[in-house]
Amino acid sequence: MRVYFDALGCPKALVDAEKIASIVQNNDHEIVLSPGEAEVIIVNTCGFIDTAKQESINSILEYTEMKKDTPDLKIIVSGCLTERYRNELTKSIPEIDSMIGVRDIGKILDAIARKSEDILDNGEYREYEFDGARTALFSGSHFAYLKISEGCARQCAFCAIPSIRGPLRSRSIDDILNEAKFLREEWDVRELILVSEDTSAYGQDRYGKQSIIDLLEKLIVMDFDWIRLLYLFPDGIVDEISELMSRSDKICRYFDMPLQHASARILRAMNRSGDAGTYLSMIERIRAKIPDAAIRSAFIVGFPEEDENDHAALAEFLKQARFDRVGFFEYSDEEGTPAYEMKGKVPAKVVRRRIEELSRIQEDISAERLGKRVGMTLKCINDGMVMEQGGKLNAVFRSQYEAPEIDGSVNAVIDYGDAPDKPFYQVLIKKVLPPHDLEGEIIEP
Repeated sequence: MRVYFDALGCPKALVDAEKIASIVQNNDHEIVLSPGEAEVIIVNTCGFIDTAKQESINSILEYTEMKKDTPDLKIIVSGCLTERYRNELTKSIPEIDSMIGVRDIGKILDAIARKSEDILDNGEYREYEFDGARTALFSGSHFAYLKISEGCARQCAFCAIPSIRGPLRSRSIDDILNEAKFLREEWDVRELILVSEDTSAYGQDRYGKQSIIDLLEKLIVMDFDWIRLLYLFPDGIVDEISELMSRSDKICRYFDMPLQHASARILRAMNRSGDAGTYLSMIERIRAKIPDAAIRSAFIVGFPEEDENDHAALAEFLKQARFDRVGFFEYSDEEGTPAYEMKGKVPAKVVRRRIEELSRIQEDISAERLGKRVGMTLKCINDGMVMEQGGKLNAVFRSQYEAPEIDGSVNAVIDYGDAPDKPFYQVLIKKVLPPHDLEGEIIEP
């Protein structure tokens, strides 16, 4: 059958979608690039927070509308949303033909073959070793995500991930290396991006200790130009990563650490360790070891009982930490989490006002941090995009200080009809393009 994929959510969900697509393609189905050509549409969903859930639902509803003109069109929904809200989806969107969750993606073949509301699996999570197949639907021209573990062992009060994806289950180092080898040799991937729910914890369940350093030491001898880490938890392993990073130019000088808050009181309520002082010391050690490190974080605003003192503490922390980039998220009241039962919910109007205030502080800091790169010549990866902006034709690059689809870009003016075709270029940074981008000039080698 002709199958169209729509993948929503985080990079981890995109990896899942590529694996599902591989199963489909290897069983004599055809992947098409337009929903209008499809006999089957698979929507891989996110069910983490309200905004992501609503995006997933809106997409499903758009595709079910197509059934009015094409009654035989089959709609299959997969991913976190179905794992979490299977019963509600069955009742509220009866046009869905089948659903699979995250416990056994191999059930996608059953879902395509027949209409069933019983495909969803309540049993154990089934892990798959890399079998030499993955379909490059959602990876970049020269980068790809590689998931190193599933689930999460932490019990943050606001987070539904452990209930959706289960406990931490690390892949073996050998299995990860097999997939990395495939991505390098078959896809010509130059930037390998390691993702998981908790990258810092990798190996704790399988090897009895945090093993991300052991994995990195094996990956850096492979033929990748860059290796990037996403989703680090701020614990002691960060110092070990800094040390290895200082010795290997293959590991991007980039730290992605969602700290979630800086008020000790709120962090305790979130069931997270640390406080502003602990985090500032960690950031100071990173920058002492890696002076040019780009540090990105994310914070939840409006956690239950967050007051103006907590808000002020976070604002002051931002001024001292001087992150390169920050994401601010409204607290999402997720049923089934400890925070859902907490009192003292902060009104949405107050949360939005606090986010606006924090964003203004961070925008000035980010502009200052970006400004330090003006005049530098940076090795930049070619993301394969060309866009017209302000009457100019720009090639879209990234330096090691930007993660794809999350941070800004490095735009270089090019002549019409002269699209870059090499994976990497040297780019002289000319100016900041607020709030998140840079503009530069390609320097010929």
